[in-house]
Amino acid sequence: MDFGGLERRVLITAIGFQQNPDVELEIFVLGSRGKTSDEISALGIQPKHFNSKIKIPNIKLIYALYRQFKLIRPDVVHTSSAEANFHGLIAAWLAGVPVRIGEEIGFPNHDWKWSLIFKAIYKLATKVIGISKAVKDRIVELGEVSADKVEVVYNPVSVTDSVSIKISVDPDAFIFVSICRLVPVKNLQTLILAFKELMSSELHEHPKLWIVGDGTEREKLEKQVHDLELNDHVIFWGFQMDVSPYLKAAQAFVLPSLSEGFSISLVEAMFCGLPCIVTNQGGPTEIIEDKETGFLIDPHNQDQILDTMRKMLHLPKDHRKTIGFKAQQAAKKYSVSNYINRLLEVYEDCR
Repeated sequence: MDFGGLERRVLITAIGFQQNPDVELEIFVLGSRGKTSDEISALGIQPKHFNSKIKIPNIKLIYALYRQFKLIRPDVVHTSSAEANFHGLIAAWLAGVPVRIGEEIGFPNHDWKWSLIFKAIYKLATKVIGISKAVKDRIVELGEVSADKVEVVYNPVSVTDSVSIKISVDPDAFIFVSICRLVPVKNLQTLILAFKELMSSELHEHPKLWIVGDGTEREKLEKQVHDLELNDHVIFWGFQMDVSPYLKAAQAFVLPSLSEGFSISLVEAMFCGLPCIVTNQGGPTEIIEDKETGFLIDPHNQDQILDTMRKMLHLPKDHRKTIGFKAQQAAKKYSVSNYINRLLEVYEDCR
């Protein structure tokens, strides 16, 4: 259990449930231990790791989960992600767990075979959660579940009070920051190409691009930056457990994903008062009001990404602050307390 939006959400959920004495929380990790596991352990909650290959199907994993559910007899099992939904919902149903919640955390692109499989899996669930209305609409459109069985529960966000990072920042630089896993769906290659064009025409404005995160595409992206001679202008910070210092040092957030279920990093940026440039594919369209709390862009349109970054670069500082303030106010609905209360409401309604 290393890094990513889901892992951050689980950590925040663990912190939130600690404030509720009526909830006894157990966290099962299908894979191996990682950085987020260590953070959760520091809270006094010891995740159980199954160290399994989580490729669907894994019969041994279903049996291992079934045995644990029979042992601890939970009132609710809440699974998140396709692999966890598949293995966890089958095991919970077999073990007779009263409330079984499956959660779709992304924007699935299943073919008809996988849609049939998940239609069968979601029949075993008491309720299904979508992390945005766009996700709910998608799984209903695929025929995997009926609309009346799906509840929308937006992810929670928690931002620390960190105020600075221990690096030298050029006071004249305009910093765009992107925080995400470095994987193809995040569309960072296109972002870097757009930034190259921005650099070519806006050298006097000192634009910088910070990329915070890690993943399978990092080496390829670093090579792209080197080949484009952008090493002095694009900085890879790697995975950071606390991203707030990077957000608070930047002037704008940008994320041109090909699809997004929700985007915790987007709402974290909003909490920090950053104006945001984000994809118009999926959950962000429910979070950002275009041209009011940020800017929505077509991730397939490199010219639009470039033009919007250039517009952000030249916006008067007071205008950027106004957009950032509106974003900050809009982000308050995604507080940890709101999320925990909403989850408990869904659980209670299923009993």
